[in-house]
Amino acid sequence: SVEPVLDFDLDPFLNSLVKINAWGYAIGYDNHNHCLPEPPMEKTRLLIEGLRANGFTVFEKTIREAAKA
Repeated sequence: SVEPVLDFDLDPFLNSLVKINAWGYAIGYDNHNHCLPEPPMEKTRLLIEGLRANGFTVFEKTIREAAKA
């Protein structure tokens, strides 16, 4: 599970998740307004697309624009 998703560097994070080789991933933003350092939605979408392109099942939980800190 990548929930809540925190800001990340796309390529290294994607590569590390691919190496874990889990059966699937759940990805979502914080639902509790903790003012966490969230990634822009476009970056999260690229992560989801990258995981799916590598054959992983991805469950999209709360996907929204990043909260302003």
